[in-house]
Amino acid sequence: MDQIRNFVERLFKDQPPQEEIKQYIIESLLEKVEDLKDSGLDEQDAIDQTILEFGDAEDYYLPNLEKEKKRYQRQKTVSHYANDLVFASIGSLIVIAIAVIINIIYIDMYGPWSALVGLGVLFWPLSLFYRWLNKRK
Repeated sequence: MDQIRNFVERLFKDQPPQEEIKQYIIESLLEKVEDLKDSGLDEQDAIDQTILEFGDAEDYYLPNLEKEKKRYQRQKTVSHYANDLVFASIGSLIVIAIAVIINIIYIDMYGPWSALVGLGVLFWPLSLFYRWLNKRK
């Protein structure tokens, strides 16, 4: 049964010391070994099968590590949304200015279509303004 204890110690050697959890796992694995021995396996085969079925620490810690990584990913703050809004506003103004200049140069041929372009382009900063307002609250 020292194999089970050594297995659990190796399993959690890189983790913070959690003696209660280790003891619980050892007891559970020993019960599993006893059940397998009662079902007809010899002791070494029961220990090997118990260890094989239990798995390793990655099976238990990887899902939690992925959650922790996602939790600490960079979150957008209010200043990020404000920067996005400024960028979108300046970009929209540039596009509208280009449309107005082209409309002034070619007004005789195409008519005042720059107003439609301006309205369409304004939805970009307006959507970011909405997100910024929601984030501020």
